[in-house]
Amino acid sequence: MLDQHNNLVKSFRRARDMFTSQPNTTFHLRLPAARTRDGREHNIPTESEVGGLIVGDFNEKEFERDVLVRHHTKGIRHIDELHPSYMSLAYPLIHPFGEDGYRLGIPLADKSSQTFKRQSLTMCQYYCFRIQQRNNEGHTLLQGGRLLQQYIVDAYMAVEQERFRWIRTHQSELRTELYSGLMDAIHRGDSDCSTVGKSVVLPSSHTGGPRYRAQNYQDAMAICRSVGYPDLFITFTCNPKWPEINYMLQLIGQKDDTNRVDIMCRVFEIKLQELMRYIKKEEPFGKVMACLYTIEFQKRGLPHAHILLFLHSSMKNPSADYIDKIICAEIPDINVDPDCHNAVKRSMLHGPCGQSNKLSPCMHNGKCTKFFPKEFNEKTTIGEDGFPVYRRRNTGILVEKKGVLLDNRYVVPYNRNLLVKFDAHINVELCNSARSIKYLFKYINKGPDRATAVIQTSDERDEIKAYLDCRYISSCEACWRIFQFNINYRYPSVERLPYHLPGEHSVIFEENRCVENVLAMPGIERTKFTEWLETNKRYEDARELTYSEFPKCWVWNSKEKIWTRRKKGTSIGRIYFAHPSSGERFYMRMLLNLVKGCTSFECIRTVNGVTYPNFKAACYALGLLDDDKEWVDCLSEASVWATGYELRSLFVTILIFCQVSDAPELWRQHSEILSEDMLHLQRRRFHVPNLQLTQQQIESYALAEIEGLMQKLGKSLRDIHGMPQPDSSLTRDLGNRLINEELDYDREHLKLLHEESFRSLNQYQKIAYDSIIIFHHWTWWNWKNIFMEYNRIKIQVRVAYSVGSCNLRYSVVIIAKWTHSTLSIPHPVGRYSRIHLRNQTWNAVG
Repeated sequence: MLDQHNNLVKSFRRARDMFTSQPNTTFHLRLPAARTRDGREHNIPTESEVGGLIVGDFNEKEFERDVLVRHHTKGIRHIDELHPSYMSLAYPLIHPFGEDGYRLGIPLADKSSQTFKRQSLTMCQYYCFRIQQRNNEGHTLLQGGRLLQQYIVDAYMAVEQERFRWIRTHQSELRTELYSGLMDAIHRGDSDCSTVGKSVVLPSSHTGGPRYRAQNYQDAMAICRSVGYPDLFITFTCNPKWPEINYMLQLIGQKDDTNRVDIMCRVFEIKLQELMRYIKKEEPFGKVMACLYTIEFQKRGLPHAHILLFLHSSMKNPSADYIDKIICAEIPDINVDPDCHNAVKRSMLHGPCGQSNKLSPCMHNGKCTKFFPKEFNEKTTIGEDGFPVYRRRNTGILVEKKGVLLDNRYVVPYNRNLLVKFDAHINVELCNSARSIKYLFKYINKGPDRATAVIQTSDERDEIKAYLDCRYISSCEACWRIFQFNINYRYPSVERLPYHLPGEHSVIFEENRCVENVLAMPGIERTKFTEWLETNKRYEDARELTYSEFPKCWVWNSKEKIWTRRKKGTSIGRIYFAHPSSGERFYMRMLLNLVKGCTSFECIRTVNGVTYPNFKAACYALGLLDDDKEWVDCLSEASVWATGYELRSLFVTILIFCQVSDAPELWRQHSEILSEDMLHLQRRRFHVPNLQLTQQQIESYALAEIEGLMQKLGKSLRDIHGMPQPDSSLTRDLGNRLINEELDYDREHLKLLHEESFRSLNQYQKIAYDSIIIFHHWTWWNWKNIFMEYNRIKIQVRVAYSVGSCNLRYSVVIIAKWTHSTLSIPHPVGRYSRIHLRNQTWNAVG
């Protein structure tokens, strides 16, 4: 059929015949990207349009986007995703006629009377159209099984690649924005201009990128500072057996097809919106002041939402009786509440795990990482760590799951009304401890899944490469992103407030324009920050608000670049964070959090009628910098949103790079927040969930972590006079940091996964497996005695394979991690390469 109807196949067959008949002649098969006719009216291109043979040498620049097929000895060639035949070449069975796919310049609308800002179709819009289910079209793609999932992933990666190409070619504008203070300083190097020419920046506007996540995390913490900490944490997971999904499948003759991720995403998005409406309007938990959620995707493909609810102040610190009314952790009696009993049986039972199922994903070192089974408990209480211990009575009710009888100790906490109404896994947890809040925010704003770890040895920072390296994309996530459904949601909205030093606001312009014309552009000098100053000049009541309070009563009109009075609703202002190493910007931000009614830059640094020469001097005049106050305030503000590790890193930065007059006092004032996660870390490290430590032990562990961070920079706590030292016995127990990192593997679990996964390998995968194992055994034998002898401890490396997408997900411990990253060996190694090891560091004294 393909030979008869597919013009792409005909072109390749013709090229094969010519290569066979004239082997000494140089041929190139060219598949041009340009089209002379509208692809929508002429779906099947002619053979002459599809391909042509080129004899002899040629200039490749003339055919930049064309597909060029050479002799196989020339190696693998990349096919541009913008080529019209991109998908037809990859999926000939889905496109048996070789019809064109997406190409540049497809008109968005034919009617000339309609006007759109964008005149041509985007790649994302095209693939969104392609994967819709329609009754008047064929369903070859939708009934393709796993091929549909692969098609969706390839389509999304083509969309991403198109976006990354634009970002890479517009780095000058992006870096201008970055160094003008419009983005959060998530890398300390952002304030170092020497890295401008070496960095490839992924802007905060790219959904899912590191700056995007940092922005959303900071927005969430701004809501938390405004309305208080959240009260409920809800996890809502898609149920692939919802009747709406089955109904859509039945329309095209399918049944229980788990490959139809497009239907799962659409139904889950509808259910999620209904859930949020129900929570805000029906108020099953009380009045909701604020809420936010983020969407994640399990490696098995199902989407789920992490939701945080901020309730009215009257609902804060609920009693145990009220908690029992809204949250339950028991199996109901089937005779009393059969609907809830069946829903709990289907969706809210953990496991089985433990001795009944040692291969459960939650198992680590023979124990459940979720700490199931829980203990029986007669009443609800709040633990010392701030997390609730729900009522789990021994009612004698048992439910069978996968051949194992489970009781109340295996029930995941839920709300009865939500569970019965939505018939899905809906975990409801109480979170009434301010200390645990920022870890919830960090959890719901964490980055995408990764399949393996990557070692980056270059000094150049390519954020696009770092974002893509080993990123795990499921078909469900790809489909969600193609449909352009929300990944993050928050209510109320957060207005991000940039600021800049005089004359240092960002200006974006085309490179071919002259400077005079750029400076003559109307409104080029007006920014959100400068217009705040102008609004204060014109309106007396505006002077009663600080910069961060301004969005509550005023709305920014980005088109006209003016602030207008707010008529309805509310918004929360958030001033971008500044790192202490950013100089005047850091001190300017300190002032903006306090001053009101400023009408100029000079007014900001005016204190008691005296205008100071810089913002730092104004901070001194206000008493903000006395006795290390700027570092005290910096740590105090960061403690609201930063994790323990981030706080300790900031503390080390302040100690090493900033002028601290009394470091021991700075530690004494912030020792609690710098060590707040130590108990949790030690419980995970020693696999003892009920481990108890004294405050002195907790602080000593924190000091040991700080000492490790300082040693990475060639410094030590011993270098700072009067600074407390970690307990030497604890540091001896921790051992060499490098050895601990390499021994931190669950070998028994990896062995079981390896044996199970090895049996699922096909013939070709086994050939690749044997080749990799032989190479690693050879490499290990030649390098282990040179680089991995630590006090008679020889570290064993295991290669583990685990089943994932397309039945193969691999995780390999690469020897290069030691040779290049840990031991700082340059890559590639040359004749004059040197290893730089600092004295008294773990690398040198190991």
